[in-house]
Amino acid sequence: MPVATFGTLGLIAEIPAAPLEAPISYLHGWGRSRNDFAPVANQRPGMLLDLPGFGSSAQPPVGMGSAEYAVEVLAAITEWADSERVLLVGHSFGGRIALQIAASAPQSVRGLIIAGTPLFRDESRSRPPLAYRVARRLHRLGLASDARLESARKKYGSADYSAASGVMRETLIKVVNESYQAELNQIRCPTAFVWGRADSAAPVEDARRAQQIVEGSVLEERDCGHDVHLQHPALFVELIDRILGQ
Repeated sequence: MPVATFGTLGLIAEIPAAPLEAPISYLHGWGRSRNDFAPVANQRPGMLLDLPGFGSSAQPPVGMGSAEYAVEVLAAITEWADSERVLLVGHSFGGRIALQIAASAPQSVRGLIIAGTPLFRDESRSRPPLAYRVARRLHRLGLASDARLESARKKYGSADYSAASGVMRETLIKVVNESYQAELNQIRCPTAFVWGRADSAAPVEDARRAQQIVEGSVLEERDCGHDVHLQHPALFVELIDRILGQ
């Protein structure tokens, strides 16, 4: 598919060569790129977008939460789709952004497919290890150097945190502390949640809870981990057809 730039940040995206009757936009997860959804888009063409700071798209100018990402991503999608309502398909971080768009700009969204997205902040899951909290406290008191704190961050932080730096680390800190109860309460479009029962990054209990919040939504569970979109692309094709047929 042709590659072009869109939106105020000049985001890179692959787009279908011919106009689509029903635009679809695919939003990948943290640390991934537009290639993640290629197996699905090969069967149901749409906008394969590199989110700011990933793939071929430049980093955002400052650290942003998912709501700020949603503004930039919606600007790119609207430019491409010529203001037509779009079906958003998002995995993990991309699912956070899709939810924000659907809640803040419902007139722009025809439907949602959300996969493997951390939806509710769980203090017991997000609390840092004790050793890191001690190192952070000592640093605040001037008893530990910047180098020691950074060493503790790399040792006890997640792989995503260790790999990120600068504005992308600031962004990661913002988004991992978010919760989407309010956004889920605002969703009115056809919605499908797709989850792996063994997902350790986004527990399937989150999806079951969300499915009860979003009226008329469906939940598809599979015996796999976080990357349900890579292991079951045919399921996403089926759900796209189902939502667009409504």
